[in-house]
Amino acid sequence: MNEWQGYKIGKVFTASQLAEFITNAFEEQEVMIVEKSKIEYFNIPASFDIETSSFYVTNSETGEQMKSATMYIWQLGINGAVIYGRTWDEFLTVLNELVDYLELSSSRRLILYVHNLGYEFQFIRHIFPWDKVFAIKQRRPVYAICGGLEFRCSYFLSNYALEYIGGVLLHKYPVQKMVGSLDYKLHRHAQTPLTKEELSYCINDVRVVMSYIQEKIELDGDITQIPLTNTGYV
Repeated sequence: MNEWQGYKIGKVFTASQLAEFITNAFEEQEVMIVEKSKIEYFNIPASFDIETSSFYVTNSETGEQMKSATMYIWQLGINGAVIYGRTWDEFLTVLNELVDYLELSSSRRLILYVHNLGYEFQFIRHIFPWDKVFAIKQRRPVYAICGGLEFRCSYFLSNYALEYIGGVLLHKYPVQKMVGSLDYKLHRHAQTPLTKEELSYCINDVRVVMSYIQEKIELDGDITQIPLTNTGYV
């Protein structure tokens, strides 16, 4: 386990262990709140990611083959801890509990970084009542805000793939993206059993982003000083 200024890379919880996850993420580790433009922000790293399976379905009327996809696992990392589940209902239950526990609102936010938010956003855009979405072009959102939850794109911040971030950019909290551990040719769904290697692959993705954001927090001063995109450093 790596540690720096109270930040730890460690425990993993299932969606049914929500209470334990919250305790580990917010009560067993250092949590700070910073303010900018009259909005409070939790000064901690958080990351969200999903894995999906793509397949083709046949239109019953036209016979046309249409590409579709389904989410079969989601991962949410906060302050070093990771929780995962297999359905959107589980994910919404976790978020609702976090909103209540942290008293999130339009003036008190938790930033969730997503590496390539444009992809995940296609799955969650109909789930949340968005207050504001900022995109540089169609299907390329930089951030999306719903109440006290702010989803931000970490790819726009880094301009690098997760493999490069984990292998090159991380120094204090090294976590490498696992390569070749997930066969994307297999069709999976929420009931598909996952091996330990497959689960580790999924979990490491949010761990890489969390470590990257924690290093940014320490280098830039706090989470409010991190720009939206890499060009913000120029």
